[in-house]
Amino acid sequence: MAREAAALTQRRLRAAVVTIVGRRGLASVTARSVAAEAGVNQALIFYHFGTLGDLVAAAYRESVDEALERYREALASAHGLGEVLDAVKAELGTDRADGGAALMAQLLAAAGQDEALAKPARELLGEWRTVVGEALERAMVDSPVEGLVSPASVVEAALSGMLGTVLVDGAEPGALSGSFATLRELDRTLARFSRLPSPVRRAVRSVIAPKFASDAPNHPSR
Repeated sequence: MAREAAALTQRRLRAAVVTIVGRRGLASVTARSVAAEAGVNQALIFYHFGTLGDLVAAAYRESVDEALERYREALASAHGLGEVLDAVKAELGTDRADGGAALMAQLLAAAGQDEALAKPARELLGEWRTVVGEALERAMVDSPVEGLVSPASVVEAALSGMLGTVLVDGAEPGALSGSFATLRELDRTLARFSRLPSPVRRAVRSVIAPKFASDAPNHPSR
């Protein structure tokens, strides 16, 4: 019974952090504000987590773990760039609604000054790259860009773009929708290329492939 009560208190404290970040930002996360949101004595923060920073890291971990599981399920059945985009957009919408996107973006910004946050941030970003990277690799099979663009490069661009857009969208609502509209147009362009006769596609690829190879950065193997 005591163990269940402790687990419940820890969950409430982690949820309180996510709620506060989503409403007022990371700067508003204090022992007092978290305890008030969770409805517990603030001494329990230090009893269960040691420090406020450790609680924030734990809340981040739980939030992103839950999000990663949703992304895995949504992307498992996605085929083609369009379906991958639709799945990511839908899950990102969920993250924005429940405060998870705000938590991730703000903690990544804070990680540059706090190693306690930087370590789990690096680990979780690595997991996100794996989840989205696997979906993109499947989407690029038999696509016009197969063999021309590295999935790792696309993942890095998607990761940076997603987090950056979440931050910009907070100040300029609509930025997120605009970014996905641009990506959707890219998908339509690739689809039109795919419908060209095979000889034309081969001729175009023979012209642009050397250019891609010469411009491609050296990416470490993942």
